[in-house]
Amino acid sequence: MANSSSCITAGSNGSTRVSFGLARSAALQDDHWYMVGRLLGTKARFPGFNGTISSIWRIKSGLMIQDAGDRFLFQFEREADINRALHGGPWFYRNTMLMLGGYDGVGPVEAVPLWSLETWVAMKGLPVGLRNKAALTLIGSTIGQVIRLDQTALRRREEEQRIRMMLDTRRPIRSWMMFEFSSTVELEITLIYEKVKGLCRDCGLFEHDVMGCDGFLAK
Repeated sequence: MANSSSCITAGSNGSTRVSFGLARSAALQDDHWYMVGRLLGTKARFPGFNGTISSIWRIKSGLMIQDAGDRFLFQFEREADINRALHGGPWFYRNTMLMLGGYDGVGPVEAVPLWSLETWVAMKGLPVGLRNKAALTLIGSTIGQVIRLDQTALRRREEEQRIRMMLDTRRPIRSWMMFEFSSTVELEITLIYEKVKGLCRDCGLFEHDVMGCDGFLAK
């Protein structure tokens, strides 16, 4: 028997559509948090991965993992745990980077974009007068999305400045770039991507397509 708040309609092709009205809000409430992940390389055997990743994240309980084709589906009981997993990396399994993305628990798992990499990027070559928030933000915006600056290094005007970045792994990642701040100030900045593995030194990509490495992209 249909709920009194539901509405049933018949489609022209013989299908039936049910709208739950106000009652649907209760069904959409969930006390868990979800994310989807994949390895930048050959997918690992599920039993081994399942038994290891919780130790890597230091989660003793409240984590469930499902095998989802070429991906993994993670379910967390605590919001603090999923925040640490999403933003505490990069993470690796057997020297292969694990790409992660938040998931609403409803849509197709395969539709979750898994190309963003959050990591620290160290920058060398800035003169002391340009070791400031404005200069670092300008440089970071040409590489990816700036999340935050290393405030300690910034306050001390240290030689090596660091930016927490969100990188697009579909784009070539450069190890050095030229930046022009004025007609007389042009600098070559060395970029060091911390805790990343699998980055091709020739083309700046983490993954190659079927055509292989296009080394000229990094020139």
